[in-house]
Amino acid sequence: MKTKGYILLGITIFMFSTLEVVTSTLKGMIDPLQLTFLRFFIGGITLLPFALRQKERITRNDLMFFLGLGILNIIISMGSLQLAISMGKASTSAILISSNPIFVLIFSSLILKEKINKNRIICLIFGILGITLVIYKGDLTGDTTLSLLLGLLASLTFGLYTVLGKLKAEGISSMTMICLSSLFGSLLYIPILAARQVPIFSIPPGSFVKILYLGIFLSGVAYITYMEALKILSASKGAMVFFLKPVIASGLAFIILGETLTLKTITGSMLVLSGILINFININTAASRNAEPNNDVRG
Repeated sequence: MKTKGYILLGITIFMFSTLEVVTSTLKGMIDPLQLTFLRFFIGGITLLPFALRQKERITRNDLMFFLGLGILNIIISMGSLQLAISMGKASTSAILISSNPIFVLIFSSLILKEKINKNRIICLIFGILGITLVIYKGDLTGDTTLSLLLGLLASLTFGLYTVLGKLKAEGISSMTMICLSSLFGSLLYIPILAARQVPIFSIPPGSFVKILYLGIFLSGVAYITYMEALKILSASKGAMVFFLKPVIASGLAFIILGETLTLKTITGSMLVLSGILINFININTAASRNAEPNNDVRG
């Protein structure tokens, strides 16, 4: 069963890692908040027919919860991330959002009562050091206090979204939850974009397929595989693989965009992989112990 969870996480993190590669080709072509709106609106609309087929009984409290998730992730987290990138350095914002497993660990401990063990702490340390080496360019200028605070807010709220999503996913399908929270959150962008006089549905020539990919796969399929994986694995354990995002993104940028892989990037990637491996070995060891025959049989 856990193997399925890791496969789903692998699919999730690969698709999430394509975000920077795809959006980098749209830079200067479309407003960042408009792109966020389109991503999640397209994702929600795409999932709607499948969610309706679930024929789940949805209460008023469920709808309010989905609205809260939409505000938390799409408005606050993703909105803060885009503003942080526009006000400061994209590399610093990427480090902060990729550090969300720290907050997942804290919130899962407080809300889900998950245990914090030594291996997860080591994985956190290795992950933070690794992604900093992979992303940080060594230039201390370019960031502002506000951009740093917004990046931190984006990471914190995505961590809380992950834990609350897992909490709700135990009682309702991920399809329905992602669909409705995406639609609610994206629709709240309409007055924001209107106030900023941004054309809501205006798509630049040559960007339609890329935006469609971001909406259907990154804001639809990837979120579902993430929540489905968290049904099988603990929230803190599942979030740890988020440290792989900048590593995979750097590899894709090297292959697709022709960017250079520096020694710093390779060293950081090795640190991230080492941290994930330490956590993975701990998981397998625990699983092996649980699989051993036990003569103390209880009814």
